Amino acid sequence: MATKFLALACIRSDSNGHLSPRPHYPSMPKYPKGVSGEETSAAAESSKAKKVAVFSVVGMTCSACAGSVEKAIKRLPGIHEAAVDVLNNKAQVLFYPTFVNEERIRETIEDVGFEATLIEDEASEKSIQVCRIHINGMTCTSCSSAVEEALQAIQGVQNAQVALATEEAEIHYDPNIVSYNQLMETIEHTGFEAVLISTGEDMSKIHLQVDGIRTDHSMRMIENSLQALPGVQGINMDPLVKKFSLSYKSDMTGPRNFIRVIESTGSGRFKARIFPEGGGGRESFKQEEIKQYYRSFMWSLIFTIPVFLTSMVFMYIPGIKHGLDTKVVNMLTIGELIRWVLSTPVQFIIGRRFYTGSYKALRHGSANMDVLIALGTNAAYFYSVYSVLRAATSSDFMGTDFFETSSMLISFILLGKYLEVLAKGKTSEAIAKLMDLAPETATLLTLDDEGNVIREEEVDSRLIQKNDVIKIIPGAKMASDGYVLWGQSHVNESMITGEARPVAKRKGDTVIGGTLNENGVLHIKATRVGSESALSQIVRLVESAQMAKAPVQKFADRISKFFVPLVITLSLSTWFAWFLAGKFHGYPESWIPSSMDSFELALQFGISVMVIACPCALGLATPTAVMVGTGVGASQGVLIKGGQALESAHKVNCIVFDKTGTLTVGKPVVVNTKLLKNMVLRDFYELVAATEANSEHPLAKAVVEYAKKFREYEENPIWSEAWDFVSVTGHGVKATVQNKEIMVGNKSLMLDHNIAIPIDAEEMLTETEEMAQTGILVSVDGELTGVVAISDPLKPSAREVISILKSMDVQSLMVTGDNWGTAKSIAKEVGIETENVIAEAKPEQKAEKVKDLQASGFTVAMVGDGINDSPALVAADVGMAIGAGTDIAIEAADIVLMKSNLEDVITAIDLSRKTFTRIRLNYIWALGYNLLGIPIAAGVLFPSTRFRLPPWIAGAAMAASSVSVVCCSLLLKNYKRPKKLNNLQIGQLSQYVKNVDTGVGTDRIKLGRSVDTIFNGQLSACTPTAVMVGTGVGASQGDQALESAHDHFSPFLGFNLQSGSNLLQFWYTTTSDLNLSPRPHYPSMPKYPKGEETAESSKAKAVAVFSVIGMTCSACAGSVEKAIKRLPGIHEAAVDVLNNKAQVLFYPTFVNEERIRETIEDVGFEATLIEDEASEKSVQVCRIRIIGMTCTSCSSAVEEALQAIQGVQNAQVALATEEAEIHYDPNIVSYNQLMETIEHTGFEALLISTGEDMSKIHLQVDGIWTDHSMRMIENSLQALPGVQDIIMDPQLKKISMSYKPDMTGPRNFIRVIESTGSGRFKARIFPEGGGGRESLKQEEIKQYYRSFMWSLIFTIPVFLTSMVFMYIPGIKHGLDTKVVNMLTIGELIRWVLSTPVQFIIGGRFYTGSYKALCHGSANMDVLIALGTNAAYFYSVYSVLRAATSSDFMGTDFFETSSMLISFILLGKYLEVLAKGKTSEAIAKLMDLAPETATLLTLDDEGNVIREEEVDSRLIQKNDVIKIIPGAKVASDGYVLWGQSHVNESMITGEARPVVKRKGDTVIGGTLNENGVLHIKATRVGSESALSQIVRLVESAQMAKAPVQKFADRISKFFVPLVITLSFSTWFAWFLAGKFHGYPESWIPSSMDSFELALQFGISVMVIACPCALGLATPTAVMVGTGVGASQGVLIKGGQALESAHKVNCIVFDKTGTLTVGKPVVINTKLLKNMVLRDFCELVAATEVNSEHPLAKAVVEYAKKFREDEENPIWSETRDFISVTGHGVKAIVQNKEIMVGNKSLMLDHNIAIPIDAEEMLTETEEMAQTGILVSIDGELTGVVAISDPLKPSAREVISILKSMDVQSIMVTGDNWGTAKSIANEVGIETENVIAEAKPEQKAEKVKDLQASGFIVAMVGDGINDSLALVAADVGMAIGAGTDIAIEAADIVLMKSNLEDVITAIDLSRKTFTRIRLNYIWALGYNLLGIPIAAGVLFPSTRFRLPPWIAGATMAASSVSVVCCSLFLKNYKKPKKLNNLQIGGIVIE
Repeated sequence: MATKFLALACIRSDSNGHLSPRPHYPSMPKYPKGVSGEETSAAAESSKAKKVAVFSVVGMTCSACAGSVEKAIKRLPGIHEAAVDVLNNKAQVLFYPTFVNEERIRETIEDVGFEATLIEDEASEKSIQVCRIHINGMTCTSCSSAVEEALQAIQGVQNAQVALATEEAEIHYDPNIVSYNQLMETIEHTGFEAVLISTGEDMSKIHLQVDGIRTDHSMRMIENSLQALPGVQGINMDPLVKKFSLSYKSDMTGPRNFIRVIESTGSGRFKARIFPEGGGGRESFKQEEIKQYYRSFMWSLIFTIPVFLTSMVFMYIPGIKHGLDTKVVNMLTIGELIRWVLSTPVQFIIGRRFYTGSYKALRHGSANMDVLIALGTNAAYFYSVYSVLRAATSSDFMGTDFFETSSMLISFILLGKYLEVLAKGKTSEAIAKLMDLAPETATLLTLDDEGNVIREEEVDSRLIQKNDVIKIIPGAKMASDGYVLWGQSHVNESMITGEARPVAKRKGDTVIGGTLNENGVLHIKATRVGSESALSQIVRLVESAQMAKAPVQKFADRISKFFVPLVITLSLSTWFAWFLAGKFHGYPESWIPSSMDSFELALQFGISVMVIACPCALGLATPTAVMVGTGVGASQGVLIKGGQALESAHKVNCIVFDKTGTLTVGKPVVVNTKLLKNMVLRDFYELVAATEANSEHPLAKAVVEYAKKFREYEENPIWSEAWDFVSVTGHGVKATVQNKEIMVGNKSLMLDHNIAIPIDAEEMLTETEEMAQTGILVSVDGELTGVVAISDPLKPSAREVISILKSMDVQSLMVTGDNWGTAKSIAKEVGIETENVIAEAKPEQKAEKVKDLQASGFTVAMVGDGINDSPALVAADVGMAIGAGTDIAIEAADIVLMKSNLEDVITAIDLSRKTFTRIRLNYIWALGYNLLGIPIAAGVLFPSTRFRLPPWIAGAAMAASSVSVVCCSLLLKNYKRPKKLNNLQIGQLSQYVKNVDTGVGTDRIKLGRSVDTIFNGQLSACTPTAVMVGTGVGASQGDQALESAHDHFSPFLGFNLQSGSNLLQFWYTTTSDLNLSPRPHYPSMPKYPKGEETAESSKAKAVAVFSVIGMTCSACAGSVEKAIKRLPGIHEAAVDVLNNKAQVLFYPTFVNEERIRETIEDVGFEATLIEDEASEKSVQVCRIRIIGMTCTSCSSAVEEALQAIQGVQNAQVALATEEAEIHYDPNIVSYNQLMETIEHTGFEALLISTGEDMSKIHLQVDGIWTDHSMRMIENSLQALPGVQDIIMDPQLKKISMSYKPDMTGPRNFIRVIESTGSGRFKARIFPEGGGGRESLKQEEIKQYYRSFMWSLIFTIPVFLTSMVFMYIPGIKHGLDTKVVNMLTIGELIRWVLSTPVQFIIGGRFYTGSYKALCHGSANMDVLIALGTNAAYFYSVYSVLRAATSSDFMGTDFFETSSMLISFILLGKYLEVLAKGKTSEAIAKLMDLAPETATLLTLDDEGNVIREEEVDSRLIQKNDVIKIIPGAKVASDGYVLWGQSHVNESMITGEARPVVKRKGDTVIGGTLNENGVLHIKATRVGSESALSQIVRLVESAQMAKAPVQKFADRISKFFVPLVITLSFSTWFAWFLAGKFHGYPESWIPSSMDSFELALQFGISVMVIACPCALGLATPTAVMVGTGVGASQGVLIKGGQALESAHKVNCIVFDKTGTLTVGKPVVINTKLLKNMVLRDFCELVAATEVNSEHPLAKAVVEYAKKFREDEENPIWSETRDFISVTGHGVKAIVQNKEIMVGNKSLMLDHNIAIPIDAEEMLTETEEMAQTGILVSIDGELTGVVAISDPLKPSAREVISILKSMDVQSIMVTGDNWGTAKSIANEVGIETENVIAEAKPEQKAEKVKDLQASGFIVAMVGDGINDSLALVAADVGMAIGAGTDIAIEAADIVLMKSNLEDVITAIDLSRKTFTRIRLNYIWALGYNLLGIPIAAGVLFPSTRFRLPPWIAGATMAASSVSVVCCSLFLKNYKKPKKLNNLQIGGIVIE
């Protein structure tokens, strides 16, 4: 056994050998990229001695000066960090005093050329920190104002802001005066709970949970150990939850150190981990608050609903009313007692929060929302208590209680608060999304002293510490900020910077945490972790923005101080006024409702005023809009620093732009060079670069960067030494290089040194200025030698942005420090008028210009990026900083444009305008609501209309008002930037400039020259700008050459080369990946690689079927198949060992049937061609969607019609999926005939698939104007080979095509269409809105939704006029006004409004009824149509009678018909919505396919010459596709080039990624993990594996379970029976009324006996629901099979599910089922003196010709001795013979070799020694197989081969036993091995059958069935197929053979044994759900119909109105679907969670 595990360990260790080479890199330089190399444990001590020094630096004028000083300081040893501020002339240095001192730093600054002075006191000045605290309990602005005032009053607090929307405080405080603990105490003293978020101190914080702590001593011991660590600042312990909170200096220590110290304390008994926060601090608070409000609301509902029913509903139901009115004591009734008991816990327990809040507020002298709620509810409650007590003590008191008012008031307010916190949570989703960018885990590397990786470990990303080395694989996120230590890749930084294109990263480059690594592996060193990271800083910036109050908020703050006291005063005044008016008869007594007196009426008015007022709406109006606005801005790449910036930005009408880096890219590049002397260009740049290398000026950097191109072979070229370097500020530089005096600068520098400037140099300077370029002059030894033209390219679409701003009435100005000529040229180019340009401006002049504009009345925004823009950014009303600018500029700005795109200036202004529009709307609503609501609640309408607002409705309105304000703000989340921006091409230039810095320049030259060669050398003849960008060569040949180049470029590139920018775009697309993605080369492929063929050859394919006699096992079948496939021209071959047949698909031009037959016989079997079988008829499967079915009677009618068609073999119609699956013979019937049959039965039919061997696609063609165009396109397409059918839709410009995918494809169609008609047509895939089936479902959902909403618009007024307004005296009077005779206005309104509902909206029910009745069936629509018609037409009769009679008093039922239709439509909408969710499994499978793919074009030699991104639906067979890391595989195929790991878990369930190399197959929809792959597509569209799985799941969901037949039988009689019952009910009640069969008192006062009978009849008709019965089984089966598919268990339909739930006996195959199925050599024993390698050589040469699994294992083992060869070639074999069931023999190296079992040796008289016998016995006992090897008649060795047991096989058998399922093993292996395996897994010996043939396995299954068992068979091989078919349930292992999978009922995709349990458990759960569905569906109808018929009416007077009956019917089918949907929460049995499945992987 030890040997076995050792071998497996070896296999695993070698699995990834070549894919992940162990990196080695030298130790890093001492201070790389500003990070001290000494920051190890030794450096930790020295870091304590870090010191800060601040210097005054005089003489700096620009950023270049600051850069020079900073660079000089950082070169000194011991410098930790240096920052130079050019505006304030200061330098701040953080340094280690042990290495360097202040004097040395000062001298260094002066050496650079500036005067420096140390500022002694500034380094130690006080620092202000920012503390953030979460505050629980605030409800309105008065709360937040109270907290803010209390904080502001604390000494040491500089500023405090409290935001009601975020429930947080941001406090700027001096920690030397006040601590954050004091701040929290102050908040808690004001009456609110304070939870610390961050202290603002320069330290990090982490919470750890420690297991193993049992005593306080343990806690102290851990605390002492942690305190000893350097850098630990504070420790807080919570013994209850075993939580340690540590504050620490991240520079000195980190969380892993804490865990290590804790776990090493106490002899290792403690275990530490990060404390589970449940989503992190802030988020967990929000979620907990939401849960609290939800729980409170639900509990209040439990008590409030009975209170509401007893007071407001049951009073109208005679029987129940009588019971509630029963007296208990005196006048106290049962109803009052119930209401008192139920409302008390609502008032005092659930409503306790309002008392607490009121107390805290009043204690601090303020009044908030809680005060109003507490007063209002107390008034209602305690008056009700008084009323109840009076009733209990008096015999004649007739008071009214208001218990429902208090409890409903609290419930509605809690609902409002719940919805409010829910909505407020959504306002800060931007922060949540930012925080989600951080990965959960990271791979930590441990390095040795030489930089080698010695260990990898996956850790929580929160455990990363500074200086950690982290491995980032492709597709993973950066775990922290840092720099690249090793590797190269592209990183997608769009989520941080907004830049869409991935950025190249190499050694030394910085990376940002949260960004996505795309292709290569990177090792990065962490520099900033936790709160220091860029991601955390952005989060803090957004948080601060959401905290900051907009000035407009002050308006609400002022109102809030007086609002609550004013409302209380108004409430008391209202009560007092109405009370006095009632007391002194100020109004008629008739105004007082019958149920109350004047005091109670006044009390209700007073309470209503108190609870309707809402200060929350005012308080939330601004902050919620600001929160959403800033959040949306952040998601758009626009960081807005708070409400002040937002408010100012919306007023902006003038924008001042800086030029460099704002309107231009800010990265100058050399565009031209003119030499004035005879000199080599390379030598010229050597001198210039050596001079400029010492300068920090941007122009100098551009020159040096350009010079590097001439030394492309050096990574970091070292220039000649420069002596006497002098920088002449504002002019240039001079130095001595190579003993020559070099001067580089402007014209002034040359003139100052008396250097003559020739005319041609003057002309070039003028020319460059006109072209917005800068001319640099170069002199050598006093003579002008050359002119260098440098350009800072204009940002793309800058002109369009200025133009859009003009259209927004925003004036644009440009202020720059550049010369006037360049400034005017740039301004002209972007469209800024000359008078709006200011050039040669210093920083302070820019600020002055801004102030001048403000003085002129403008609201000014300044857009800049540099240090010199900072004064202007501060001076402007709104400062906007470019994200790529300097830190000082970003700090000074109000808005940061993260993407550095100019378009975001427009976005910022537009977003601010939209936000403030929303704020205005919020204020209008909040103020308007209070100004209107309070008077209405006070009763101003009561005298004229008798309308009053009950307190509970007033409370609901109050709750709704604040929710509506938040929701109004939330609409901002749908913000879309202005449409004008959508067409701008932004950001294309930025990547180009980035590549200048990342060293791509050398490759650019190479590419430019290669492109030039491709286009016959004419590229180099382009204009100077184009040549600069395309090739880097600065020569100009004029415009003629550009036109010539255009002729060559345009056909290839697809654009017109008329501008340099276009060429620049081309250049980028061809160079961006040069070094990172080496251009692959592979030889041209063979003619038919891997079974692929050309379109032409495929036409000639033929099929032959052979009878093959002599095969006994899968090894035989494999030998035959392999031999056939070796023949030329074979497309596919399949051998069926069970039926002794071989089917071959071949090309007759290469091979014929006779040659194939001979090949089979050469293998050793007898073969005969079966002439007639190849041409037999094929049955196809057609799928059709059927629209309009409502119940099982519909589906049964369609199914019967289809079954009656000749040529239809089988038809299944599923009501749940609304689809038909028809097996038909296309030679007898066509799919069009099938569709016609369906439509003839009265339903709409839409084709999904025909089942024919062809694909289908829909294209949309733009540019079609006439029928002639359509015909022209059709003719062109018909000419294509492989096109089968074309259907044109001129109205939609849609072309639908069926085609043979082997011969053509969609890209061919698009190419043909677009080449027709001189290119005026444009074709693309027709937008389906989610694909065929999904789009139909969505459209159906939308239709029902629209119908329901329209019905609601008409029905609500009908309902109100008939059932609500009748109780409001004023309105009732108006509705009762007569129009004609007895016809009232109310009746007329109801008639008019209900008519469109009945006939237009309800038209679908008439159509459905007509179609059903036409075919002699009755469905759900018939019941609905009859019921609604009865109500409607009786109402019409009643109305007409009233109009023609002066005394008719009839009742109309218009509300019944319209509400009935509305409720049924609502039910249908919910039903289709729920049914859509039942098939989510298919939707998820279909979502696996990627949307786009990268298509490669290859030349004849296999080189990649072009890449193109295409819609993945356009992929055709034989396409070559590039799959980058992190991308999904676009189609099935095989690897042509590259190697990678591919995650196939979504298809196969295998969790471990699979290695893929050249030639390996890949599956579409799987995920490429690391390397780049080029794959060749072999199966696309419907042929792909993904499509086949989808079809399998679809077929499973279509297949009916036998139990469904029960519902089908009932459905045939259900509707006729219900109609009969309905008429019988009506007739019985009508007769009873006519002949006085019941008292007249039973008849309600509003109707007569006929109307009462009619209502009963209609109720019976509409309450019955056949849908619930019809949906009971199919919805559960759909969800069950879908859940199974998601678990990796593919169940083939309801039959399999139904059988599986009864299984009580499972028969297991051994090989590949209980074992892995991949034998491996475990041991080898040599019996002769022989070298093991030579022995294995002979055995492998013999066995390589066999297909037996044991033979393959031997060959695989032998390869280890020749591991240097990828595919070793073995010695030649002669006279090979396979002895079936025994072994093989052959002649190898002139030796007779025999390899086989004991029988083979004995048959050939070979003696078997005792030690060989012993080893055979030993291997058998160990469940292994012993193979004997003889050489020249002597036994030479024994090979032990083991097929490892699957992990946890024993546990699975044990779990099955606990489920009362018996396990049996049947195998073809020997008895010894079988018994050993059975013993190991726990199967009893009597339940083992060995040495069984396939038919014996099937016989054993039948024997078990005969004994009464329900048998499942689990197998994987061809030899298991008979048993799989014979069993009640066949389960095939997913890794098994196709025949086994085809024969099985259930496929276990993951090949895990645990899934056998999952399949059985899932089927049991599904059938439990089906039983529940049937119980509900039958019980509902059996109970509902009698109740609707009025069986309870005689005893209780309870009757069910028709509209409630209709609502109940609609709810019943929805409830069945929802019951089935609960299956989606299925979890596999808990016992399986601890199993270790899949631990053995054999490749």
